[in-house]
Amino acid sequence: MFRKNVAALIKCQNKYLACFRSDHNKWQNVQGGIETSDSSPIAAIIRETKEELGIEEKDFKIIYRSKFWRRYFFPKHILKKARFEGNIGQEQLWFLIEIKDIKSIHLEKSVGEFQKVDLFTIEQFLSNYSEWKKASFYDFCREIGIVN
Repeated sequence: MFRKNVAALIKCQNKYLACFRSDHNKWQNVQGGIETSDSSPIAAIIRETKEELGIEEKDFKIIYRSKFWRRYFFPKHILKKARFEGNIGQEQLWFLIEIKDIKSIHLEKSVGEFQKVDLFTIEQFLSNYSEWKKASFYDFCREIGIVN
């Protein structure tokens, strides 16, 4: 079974927001499971963006919602975590979000998932991304026309 999930590529000043997870030692996007309390995938990505970045909803805008759900499989070390029990991977719906200023992000007000954030070119971001999640991310980047 695949866990339903939302993910966001966040554009800021012609670069993309990369979020560093110390538990994976990798950069990734804002993402998270769709909870029963979420009325829709849009509600889920708004909640996840606010929770993970400590940003106010007025400071970001959803620009695009993917046409497709994308799947990836969990590596063995993730499969062992209790919160993913019964799931072999995630099925993600991607969003493109825009923020005007990285200063609107307040990790100290977030749930603490990310140690730091930075702005990367899409090439830098892809080259530093978790291998097991990269195909899904790359495919979304192709859908919106920022990579070939």
